[in-house]
Amino acid sequence: MRTGPARGTSRQRELVVDASMTDAGRATELPDGLPQTFGTLAMGDAIASLARELLAEHLDADEVAVPGRIEIIHRNPIPVGATMLLEATVQVVEPSRVTCEVLVRTDAGVSARASYEQEVAARSEWLGRLGTLAA
Repeated sequence: MRTGPARGTSRQRELVVDASMTDAGRATELPDGLPQTFGTLAMGDAIASLARELLAEHLDADEVAVPGRIEIIHRNPIPVGATMLLEATVQVVEPSRVTCEVLVRTDAGVSARASYEQEVAARSEWLGRLGTLAA
């Protein structure tokens, strides 16, 4: 990894929750009768995507950033149709890992807080862990 993103570097993304972002049809689906909300699994996807953007430009051509750990504290429901702002901030930069804190905000305040750790690995090494050399 070239010099990683500096501690404190941040990026934001605004999203409007739609039906594809709920837990409908997933193992974590809410019981019948409850309103559809931004699902925790979809939240994990959004968090990972934004955090990866902070690291992508710092990777060498033969490197990949793969999820190492994600912790989400999901405090308040965010209904379909609501606008939310995700903000990822680099907290820790190590030779082969970058950890970001991600806040999910709505008009009501912070609805979730997450920590997302990415491992930086040589593409061939990571594919070797899968038992394949395919690209």
